[in-house]
Amino acid sequence: MDPLARGGVRRYLDTVKPEEYVPNVGEVNLQEMTLTGLADLYGSDKGTLKHNYTVQYEKIINELLAGRSRKSTNLTVCEAGVACGASLRMWGNYLPASKIIGYDIREECAELCKDMTNVHIRIEDLCKNTFTEPVDLFIDDASHISEHMAAMFNNAWDAVRSGGYYVIEDLACTYNPAYTEQFRKHFDPEVKNNRLAIAALLDGLMRMVDSRENVIRIAEIQYHPQMLILRKFL
Repeated sequence: MDPLARGGVRRYLDTVKPEEYVPNVGEVNLQEMTLTGLADLYGSDKGTLKHNYTVQYEKIINELLAGRSRKSTNLTVCEAGVACGASLRMWGNYLPASKIIGYDIREECAELCKDMTNVHIRIEDLCKNTFTEPVDLFIDDASHISEHMAAMFNNAWDAVRSGGYYVIEDLACTYNPAYTEQFRKHFDPEVKNNRLAIAALLDGLMRMVDSRENVIRIAEIQYHPQMLILRKFL
């Protein structure tokens, strides 16, 4: 048995057909579970199955809540890259009063999470289109392609509210030739995935933070394994 699979499939892979996994949890109150517990339950790679990103996300959510209850506070979280909807279910249960938005380019993803009233999935390419809805947390868990990461940031950063966060996941994919070849095989045979694109973006952001004219209002840059976190000034 694959310990990373849920319902026989690794739900976090974009190469897997977008079909959701809804486990039978009996009388368990999902809203009482930790973010990591929910990630692991649904098969998201954000928990202990792979990356442990939820450790950082819980810190981010606590900052955004500023002492308020996560169960009653209305935040807006947007995640680009739906896969099988595992992390959207994680967010939807952890933040039941919040609006959770998922973006993907695959039409099949629109059919996921229909039973969750606070989850909304849109089919659109945010590398090509500007995202304008104000959000407290924006997560790029989409293609993991260097040029796409840079383009999405340029299209979505302005929508992050003051004090909000922008996160880019899975940065190791930008220097992994095997990942690039897999992406070319399944999605775009012409993609480049030149590491210099994301490196140039980060260098520009660091220079902006150092500048007295910090016009895009980056207050802080954090780096954790494969995870870049940007916070906007209040």
